[in-house]
Amino acid sequence: MNQAKESKTQNFISVYKNHIDEIYQYVLLRTGFDVPLAEDITQDIFLDVFKGLRSFKGLCSERTWIFKIAKNKLFDYYRKQYSQKSEILALDDQMADELSDPKQSIEEHLQVTFESQQVRECLSQLPQQYRILLLLKYVEEISVKEIAQIIDKSPKSVESMLQRAKGAFIKQYQEKEGLQSGKEQRPAEKRIRRAERD
Repeated sequence: MNQAKESKTQNFISVYKNHIDEIYQYVLLRTGFDVPLAEDITQDIFLDVFKGLRSFKGLCSERTWIFKIAKNKLFDYYRKQYSQKSEILALDDQMADELSDPKQSIEEHLQVTFESQQVRECLSQLPQQYRILLLLKYVEEISVKEIAQIIDKSPKSVESMLQRAKGAFIKQYQEKEGLQSGKEQRPAEKRIRRAERD
């Protein structure tokens, strides 16, 4: 019995060493670069790996199996956090005007520069429910329909909330750039606008 337990422990140590760095980076990006949170979730993932190692049948690669656990754990986290922070945040009139401008789409910019320091800082300033939506949409690249299933909302509601989340991100980004009304656009802002038009 002790030998079987020792063998399981050794097997887990090997699996852990092979995959910990990759899993941690995967989780870190998907938590908006929140280091303590990424560490906690990664720990939970490998606890599930340890518990499930004996029943792992090898029907897929070990790496695929662990990433599936990681993805499920992240989705559980998104679902739980979103339901706790589900209050709707009011938009001011200026933000509503900005969102009515079709050029305000930031999809290209988010997809290309998600790992930049500036984007990280902007994300960290957003309400958690907005951050979760943007992570699901632009990092996980999940459809609106799938997001709706994860957070238990209608697709129409998700689209509306994504617009608000993008608007809040734009506002944060502009503040970081030091933009004020009437000032000439800075180079970074011009790049965003160009990416949106392309």
